[in-house]
Amino acid sequence: MLVNNRWVRAGGNLKEKPISIQFREDWQLAKDSGLYGLCVQIAWNAESRDESSGFPATEEQARIIAFTEQLQARLEPQEDSVVAMMITHDGINQWIIYTRDLDVLKQGLDEIPTTNGLYPIEVVADEDPDWDTFVQVHDRIVSEEA
Repeated sequence: MLVNNRWVRAGGNLKEKPISIQFREDWQLAKDSGLYGLCVQIAWNAESRDESSGFPATEEQARIIAFTEQLQARLEPQEDSVVAMMITHDGINQWIIYTRDLDVLKQGLDEIPTTNGLYPIEVVADEDPDWDTFVQVHDRIVSEEA
């Protein structure tokens, strides 16, 4: 496997609301492989949120965690995709995923169980062979820590 399941977590504030960012510890291996040139971003706009934190309410957070686990289980086993980053801020959860095949990714998304209803997600995809989307966020985190 090109990436392990160890995550780096960063937190802070953005526009007076907490932000949580998690990214794969060894993301550089996947980037440098040159295999994952398509960036897919999935956004989940929370239907309920804690107004003091901007984070989804506890019950919805449980659904988001389950969805995240399904993303990894459905997209990563054959190394067709890598869930590289997750961002939570102001009621929006976002996953940044790099893939080599959009059709295979779509099939994996279609396999995620919806026994508790459909997921309120929006999906966009762009060519991003240099991982610019990921790197912009990552570099901002690193510069803030310095």
